[in-house]
Amino acid sequence: MKTHLNFTIASNYEKGRSIVEVMIALTIGMVILIAVSSLFVTNRQTFRSGDDKTRLDEEGRLALNLMAFHVRMAGYGTILSTNEKYVNTDDALKLNKAYPATYTSYSNLKTGASENAIRGCAGGFANTATEVTTVACAAGTASDAFLVRYVVDQNVIASGGATPTDCLGANAILSPAIPELNGRPGTAAYYVIENRFFVQNNATTGNPELYCRGNGNTAPGSNLANAAQPIAENVEAMKVTYGLSPDEVTLENDKTMTVQNVNQFVTADKMLTPDMWGRVVSVRICIVVRSANNNLVTTPQTYRDCEDKLVTAADRRIRGVFSTTVAIRSRSVGAT
Repeated sequence: MKTHLNFTIASNYEKGRSIVEVMIALTIGMVILIAVSSLFVTNRQTFRSGDDKTRLDEEGRLALNLMAFHVRMAGYGTILSTNEKYVNTDDALKLNKAYPATYTSYSNLKTGASENAIRGCAGGFANTATEVTTVACAAGTASDAFLVRYVVDQNVIASGGATPTDCLGANAILSPAIPELNGRPGTAAYYVIENRFFVQNNATTGNPELYCRGNGNTAPGSNLANAAQPIAENVEAMKVTYGLSPDEVTLENDKTMTVQNVNQFVTADKMLTPDMWGRVVSVRICIVVRSANNNLVTTPQTYRDCEDKLVTAADRRIRGVFSTTVAIRSRSVGAT
């Protein structure tokens, strides 16, 4: 009888893993997963913050550039400044009497001084539509507001060019010609552009925005017909100060000063008399712009506002403070 011996050799592939090996593998896997997830979240947060910061910078520059363009034009054309006058030398009785070189219904017929070429309110306008001669300021501590007005170059009308528009692209209405009056030269029909800038919350989104309201489609001497529209998003505050030329007493006592020098910067609530607005030769504009999204930083941001006060935000948005000083061209050194 033959005897058969059976040998069974266990394959390595049939061996199991110990619980220790499984736990180590799971732990390593979890560490890698957490690291990858953390990297993804960090990169995503960095991208969001960078994207919002870029948009914030763009909105800030856009808002300042747009307002600066119109401020430079304040009083241009036949809205004259106090040093732009016409002297009638034909009549000895009127010799050395200063009259406007040309004038509109918006310049003083006796002195030629600008009237309402630039106006502002420290707490915003009480009514953004009110006709310029009856504009009133709101009480409180809301953002500042201001308006600028200027006459479009007569060459635009003479050449049959496109109709001038306000800040929202609405066509201005032609003001009638003014006839010659008591030796003062008359003027042809003219276009006055008026734009008002202020900050308010958007009724639809609830976000603060920079608004403009222009005099497009508005008959001369009437309340503004068109509604205000936002021109820059997430602008939550604006502060405006006005650079004034010296008054007559200062000019008399200091012969080195001229009407084109800036003597002081004041806010709108310190402009106590109408003639002070006629002495504005430059404007300093400061705005605070916030990011579109919240929760971009781990703790509320602390920053210095337009009054150089240290402020801690109530949320976790990013904020930027932008400012510029703009000279009014028709009242600057070299203006004629």
